[in-house]
Amino acid sequence: MATTTPNKTDSVVVLAHAAAAHPITIVGSSIAALTKRAVTIFLYHAYVEAAADNNPGMFKVQTRPDAGDGSVNEHWVTVAEYPVKGTTPDTEAMTNTETVGTKVLRCASTTGFAAGDQLYIQDAGALADSEWAECQEIVTNTSIDIIDGLTKQKDSSDFIWNDASKFVCALNLEANESYRVIWSHEGAAGANGHVKALALTYDSDVSV
Repeated sequence: MATTTPNKTDSVVVLAHAAAAHPITIVGSSIAALTKRAVTIFLYHAYVEAAADNNPGMFKVQTRPDAGDGSVNEHWVTVAEYPVKGTTPDTEAMTNTETVGTKVLRCASTTGFAAGDQLYIQDAGALADSEWAECQEIVTNTSIDIIDGLTKQKDSSDFIWNDASKFVCALNLEANESYRVIWSHEGAAGANGHVKALALTYDSDVSV
């Protein structure tokens, strides 16, 4: 007896990992959805400036109904909005080189950090090597420990930030032509950040 399994595509770049110096609007790529059934979009924001973000930015997830060639722009509609925290983030310099897989990030101070914080580990050398993490626990003025190990090596030129944000948006694509993500952070009194958005699409069913 045949069984049906879903065919999926992972790690679709919807909004490339980017520095977002306030004020700014970043429009992500238009992703064709005519052959897709559904998508789950993963949204990531991090602060990289220790300033009050009294006018926080937001992610906008948009879809449109027409123009299979992607030429019609007037019909984009926002279907979901995700504002980030709007806070004054804490930051701490790392004090040692920490290798891939390390969960203990050594630092001289842990003031402002707490278990459960969403973290951003900013790589001073390469934006693409920066990464998000979740704080498992604090060893006071010794280390900020994370639940999952580092994806990329970090060193004493790098910084840990708290008050990062992560969101998930699930969309049915059976009646959509395409989708995209916009990062919008305009107006006064905002803090600079980094953003990215990835997606996992449900493409079709395969009988085996």
